[in-house]
Amino acid sequence: MTLTGMKKHVSVLEQAGLVTTEKVGRVRTCKLGLRRLEEEAAWIEWHRQLWSARFDALDKIVEQLKRKEKADAQRKRR
Repeated sequence: MTLTGMKKHVSVLEQAGLVTTEKVGRVRTCKLGLRRLEEEAAWIEWHRQLWSARFDALDKIVEQLKRKEKADAQRKRR
């Protein structure tokens, strides 16, 4: 990663309140900011659970369709 790219990333994190930076001479030190990630983590977890439930429901539907397709194929053979 280039120095310019790193500075852009740190700038975005700083604007979001996730890090603070301090420059002393040529050295810039980054620290975790005052804002924590609890809200973001809760949002991600809520959506993870939502999508997990949706994919589980989709898996059940696909399994039902496979069973129906198999049963229909067996009836046609008779």
